[in-house]
Amino acid sequence: MKDRISSFRRIKASLLKRNAGNWREHTESQETALRAILNEVGFASACLVRDCKNGTFELIDGHLRADIAEDERVPCLILNVTKKEADKILATFDVVGTMAKTDQLALDRLIGTVSTESEALRNLLDSIKREKLEVQGMCEADDEAHLLVDSYRILINCENEAEQVALLKRFKKEGVTCRAWIS
Repeated sequence: MKDRISSFRRIKASLLKRNAGNWREHTESQETALRAILNEVGFASACLVRDCKNGTFELIDGHLRADIAEDERVPCLILNVTKKEADKILATFDVVGTMAKTDQLALDRLIGTVSTESEALRNLLDSIKREKLEVQGMCEADDEAHLLVDSYRILINCENEAEQVALLKRFKKEGVTCRAWIS
């Protein structure tokens, strides 16, 4: 496999060019949670950036971290990739991570070991523990592949898992056939 990381630098976040193709929309609750972890722990991951070869660097991953950091220098992995390769990474990087399954018992044990003074971080941890169980329980249902043939659907984008769970409960209570879709 190729190693496309050419260097590591700390770059002032405000100087990083935001990627016009960034498809992630960051919610207020996500920003609050990220601010809490950055304040309590600090940066534990580098932003991925493309060297534009003209003295500028374009973000591929880490837009919200860079927005929060503003004029601070942030850790950056400089990738030696073309614009097309950067777009491919941007389109798939977060998605591949979300494809992992959750070992709920391991997650619960891990969350049980985490202590924090931050109310925002404690709320995040509590919601992860509570909401994952509810969504996972709703996803572990009978095979509904038959629903994919000759049917009409509505896809509703939710702000977070709590909203998704609330809507699923409401629709099921109203007798609507529905299921969770996490992507």
